[in-house]
This record gives sequence, C-alpha cells and structure tokens, in this order.
Amino acid sequence: MPIKKIKKTEYAIKSSGPTVRLALLADLHRGRADEVVRILRADPPDLILIAGDLYESPPRRGFFDYSSALTLLSGLPAGVPTFFCRGNHDHTPHPDVDAALAAAGVVELDATYATLPSGITVGGLRSAHYTGKVPDLAFLNDFAALPGYKILISHHPEYYPKYIRPLKIDLTVSGHAHGGQWALFRRGLFAPGQGIFPRYTAGVYEGRLAVSRGLANDVRVPRIGTPREVVYLTLSPDGKRR
Repeated sequence: MPIKKIKKTEYAIKSSGPTVRLALLADLHRGRADEVVRILRADPPDLILIAGDLYESPPRRGFFDYSSALTLLSGLPAGVPTFFCRGNHDHTPHPDVDAALAAAGVVELDATYATLPSGITVGGLRSAHYTGKVPDLAFLNDFAALPGYKILISHHPEYYPKYIRPLKIDLTVSGHAHGGQWALFRRGLFAPGQGIFPRYTAGVYEGRLAVSRGLANDVRVPRIGTPREVVYLTLSPDGKRR
C-alpha cells in the first residue's frame, strides 16, 4: 500500500567540523506541509536546509502551485537558520513565495554561499535541468576552495559522482530521487537523472552525500516502500547521534 505518513529519519555523520544537528527537507511540491511543521516544531534542529522542489513552477508546464510552500515557510520554528536552493520544479520564482521566504528569514542560495557563526559554510548549487544539464562548475570549484567545513545543497544527487565527489566539499544534501518511488528489497526502482535501479536514492553515501526521499506523494505514481521523510543529520567529530 502507498505510504501516507511522513516519518522522521535520523543519521549521524563523522565530520571535521563543529557538532551540529540539521534537518534536510526536499521535494515538498504539493505535499502536506502541516505534518512537516509539526515534526520540526516538536524537535527543532540547529539548522534547516531545503534542497529544492519546495513548490511547483516548472517553466514547460505553465502552472504554479505554492500553497504548501507558504504553509511550511510560515510554520518554520523561530530562530533556526534556514537555507533554500532551487530544484527543477521550483525553477521559476514567484512573488508570493519570495515574500514568504523573506518573512521567514530563509536565505536563498543560488551559486552563492553563507558562513555561519559556527564556521560552517553552506552553499547552493541550482538545478541545471533547463540549462544544458551541466551544473555551475565555476561555482563548485570556487566553493570547494573555501576554508573550513562546507555543506552543499544540490537538489540532484546524480551530480555527486561526476562533479562533486572529486572536490573538497565535506557534505552534499540532495533530494529529487523520491527514494526511487517504489522500493524492491530496499532498493529504489527508478529516479530521474539516474534511470533504472538508481544508486543514490535515500540515506548517506560515503559519509559525504545525504539524500532525502522527499515529502510529497504523487497520487499518479504512489510510493511503495519509500516513506516520505524529514531527515535529521547529526554532524560531529565522533559520528554519534545527539
């Protein structure tokens, strides 16, 4: 049966940076944002990263749907630094969403980065879905050359093996794959950009890539064995959960 409820998934990653607990959100689309707000407010993280497809504005489909995004943004826990980088579905900005991002204090990162008081630097690599499929390599190289612990928000996990893994980027957080939509023996069946039996669909890979199964449930292709999730990541020198 299709998965209906959103779960909280927790991972721990050994890092060279300061100890921080972050929440990874991805692929809300038109999903149930009230459930996400409930989870975040019950267990506020130190940092929130939104890895694309916050709402629907694909330029080739000619429609907008952003009500779920407004619900999420208005309900984020106060005082938690939050960063957002666009995916392929929220490619086109919308003034209502832009206003809600500003009101919530969410920082959009588009080939830009911000350094937190902890010394962690967060960067955003925008989707190249509509611009030739190759991401902004100049930004990636500049970001990788920065000092300190670096976290990259990149909606597309398929960018990791070719473009990101060779660089000195400590952690990349992604979505897009929806867990493979259907899971067979714990392995996703299909993901855009990766095809059949994709490699990067959910969880932590090589201690450097974290992929969320996402927050939406497409009724046309319901999830089976791939629960929607809010991902919590604890980064610490000892690699233990907090």
